[in-house]
Amino acid sequence: MIHLMTSDQPDQRVAAAGFAERLLEVIDSGRRTATYKLALLMALLDLCAKQSDVDGRAPGLLYTRDIAEQVAFLYWPQVIPYRLPGASDAVELRQITLPKAAILTAVSAFRLAAEAEGATSWHLARQRIPAGYESMLDQVEVAVAEQPLPRLQAVGSSETVFPFIYDLGWGPRESFSVARLRRHGPQGPAVRLLPGAGDELARLGPLIRPLVELHWTRMVAEINGVATAELDLRRHLFGSDRVIPPRTLRDGIGALQDNRCFYCRATLGAAPEADHFIPRVRCGIDAVENLVLADRRCNNDKSDLLPGPPHLTAWASRNQRHGPALAGLATVSHWDTDLAATIAVARSIYGHLPQGGTPLWLGFKNIRTANPAEALAALR
Repeated sequence: MIHLMTSDQPDQRVAAAGFAERLLEVIDSGRRTATYKLALLMALLDLCAKQSDVDGRAPGLLYTRDIAEQVAFLYWPQVIPYRLPGASDAVELRQITLPKAAILTAVSAFRLAAEAEGATSWHLARQRIPAGYESMLDQVEVAVAEQPLPRLQAVGSSETVFPFIYDLGWGPRESFSVARLRRHGPQGPAVRLLPGAGDELARLGPLIRPLVELHWTRMVAEINGVATAELDLRRHLFGSDRVIPPRTLRDGIGALQDNRCFYCRATLGAAPEADHFIPRVRCGIDAVENLVLADRRCNNDKSDLLPGPPHLTAWASRNQRHGPALAGLATVSHWDTDLAATIAVARSIYGHLPQGGTPLWLGFKNIRTANPAEALAALR
């Protein structure tokens, strides 16, 4: 179930640092099953610029019809069949791991109908078959209202929504129909941008757009099994594949944890997993002091999220209590050890989080906002 953090939460007012932090979290999220969230984010960037006032300020309200139209416009060139390397025939690229793809199906059907009428451009297609255009937008609008709009601001597998871009006037699990959308008028229901959010999107747009395009391309490549030289080169240069410590090191860390999961304290099974306590994507530190053993459920759920204060306290305590033992394990296993640098990096990361509160991982499907000062206190 998706839970909505209400608008009286301390992080509702947009602060530049916190907004950028959350925006990068949305883009880097590894839990997407479709490119829909990326398309929605790109549409919001475009609309905040297109609908700015005479002073260049972003609008305070956007409407589902406009959002749907911008999303459809983004997918219009992408539904053209693509010839995969080594394939004899062009294929329609999949952009969702689930069987149904309402948005892509609607845009693709409209494009086929338009091409049958000799219209290969977006603008000409709108003119040639206006009824088909409106019908396509109806389908996209329903899908956008039900899927990416309520889920874009969710964090981790808990699906708890921490609004930082907009507030919705409907629940996250509500179903929509065209008739229900039209009860709000021809533009559909309003999406209220939080104070300053639209201008932050406009300001960060030139930086965010290339990142969205890059992640979008990579996701389509992975869904369709397209191996690209760029992806292979990135793995080679930056070691994006998970680092697996040797058995001796894992066994030693497990013994220091009494063979219990570092996070939930359940007994570790036969195949515990080594986890970078401070996510590797944030710091790149493989030192033994940044490694803990976790069961698969906790490890997968935590993913690249920052752990909350209770876990920070336990981690700092473990490193202080078992520092010499960890260093000895690293030496025997030919592994890095650097307690001072590991703690310093952790302090730097938490010290630069937005003061109003940021979503932190507290346990399986448990994500809450926490003040960075509380997190930092555990590291002193």
